[in-house]
Amino acid sequence: MKGSIRFSNVRKAFRWRGSRSPHETIKGAFFHRKTRRRRTSREQFVALDGIDLEVTTGEAVALIGPNGSGKSTLLKLIGGILKPTSGTVEVTGRVTALIEVGAGFHPEISGRENVVINGMLLGLGRREIEERMQEIVDFADIGPFIDQPVKIYSSGMYVRLGFAVAVAADPDILLIDEVLAVGDEAFTRRCLDRLARMRQRGVTMVLVSHDLDLVTSFADRALYLDRGGIVTEGPADAVAARYRSDAAGGSRRDDPPQPAREDDDKTRWGNGNVEIDTVELLVGGKRSRLVAGGSPCSLRIRYSVNEPMEDFVFGVAWHRSDGTQVSGHNTDLAGFEPLRLATDGEVCCEYDSLQLAPGEYLVDVAIHARNGLAYDYWCDALKVRVTSEVEWPGVWSPPHRWRSTGPEWRIGDEFRRATSIEHDE
Repeated sequence: MKGSIRFSNVRKAFRWRGSRSPHETIKGAFFHRKTRRRRTSREQFVALDGIDLEVTTGEAVALIGPNGSGKSTLLKLIGGILKPTSGTVEVTGRVTALIEVGAGFHPEISGRENVVINGMLLGLGRREIEERMQEIVDFADIGPFIDQPVKIYSSGMYVRLGFAVAVAADPDILLIDEVLAVGDEAFTRRCLDRLARMRQRGVTMVLVSHDLDLVTSFADRALYLDRGGIVTEGPADAVAARYRSDAAGGSRRDDPPQPAREDDDKTRWGNGNVEIDTVELLVGGKRSRLVAGGSPCSLRIRYSVNEPMEDFVFGVAWHRSDGTQVSGHNTDLAGFEPLRLATDGEVCCEYDSLQLAPGEYLVDVAIHARNGLAYDYWCDALKVRVTSEVEWPGVWSPPHRWRSTGPEWRIGDEFRRATSIEHDE
């Protein structure tokens, strides 16, 4: 199946030379022939050891951990830049790596010529590149500089053009290594929106980042690496929390596990007659925490019944991370009359178009009686990041258009004088 990755007991070691004899040079050997040269030692640095990993089509997985833990090495093994010392790496589908965007650009030729060359290296035909050229130029936002030598580009222009070429290649698998950390806010916003739309098309993504907020909103699952091994893997929130705890306490992979804390959970309560098992956002039928504004999506609530109920309501509430209430709706308000809840199952709340402004949102989910008695009320059950190419104030982002008579406008590169202008946002 295209877009899948499988690692089986993978080990990657690098060799480096030990310290040299003072005469271990051509000059030293010539002038000190009678001096016996010391045999150089060759040592190994094990970057990854015993890695088992499976990434399914359309999944987004984040790799986190301290510097030197093996994250970038694992990414390069997926991309075919490196080969494993032992074990097997199986990757199906076209891979594009955003590891060093623009690394293959030739400084003496124009941006346009570099787009053609790099697009062909990524597997696109010349005609495909020409058809996508304007889209690439528009996304990179470098204007007339596209026809200038890239040696005069700023670092931001260089990165933007490299990213635009990479995502235009329609990969099955996209590898991302801290690329979003090098651009300005507007560039990062456009990148996230493009990545969200690629996820909707089923592109598999593997991300390396030290931005744990980005990890928890972007990835379905995370792997915490340290000194070449997997410390833990699982839901992005839980793995990021473990890494934060270890970093704060100075824990390492080979330290004994710490006992779980027994603090009261102040974000969840209820009598437990019905329990929420999982809450997931589905975009294009795939789990995701990243959704482009205006896209269709759904919230899936899976639950377990511990005691059959005849009085029950399923509800969700959206709010911003600053506490601003956005929306709340439930099955009772929608006119659903409860009859009997006796078996485990799932309930989905579907949105034809998620009309929210870009930003981070938290979702509360509850199952309760009509009088409000909570069976299971879970605050902040899910964190969702809504993306857009442009920033919008507030929380509502409805489709809209502008009309005018009289004013003169410039829309993009086109100047218009018209009695009526219609322009969709």
